[in-house]
Amino acid sequence: MIIGNDFNKKCEQLLIAASSLSKEKSGETVSVEQVNKSLNYERNEMRGYLEYLADNKLIELKSIGGPLLYGHISLTDKGLKKAVEVKKK
Repeated sequence: MIIGNDFNKKCEQLLIAASSLSKEKSGETVSVEQVNKSLNYERNEMRGYLEYLADNKLIELKSIGGPLLYGHISLTDKGLKKAVEVKKK
């Protein structure tokens, strides 16, 4: 279980990265590998964050899995709104 501010910051960073790669368009498919390129999160850590964001309807998991987490996600409208809010901080 992951709890605390560090988790929230990392999820926010992930949302910002996905937002940038999607050119701030909800529903635009982006590569998990590309999202993680600048973040450099551990595989299990990244998977946990993606599942958390999906459970909270901030992203949609298009495909996820494999040993290196090759897959794709897209931001929901709610996720894009959150990413924009976080960038303004």
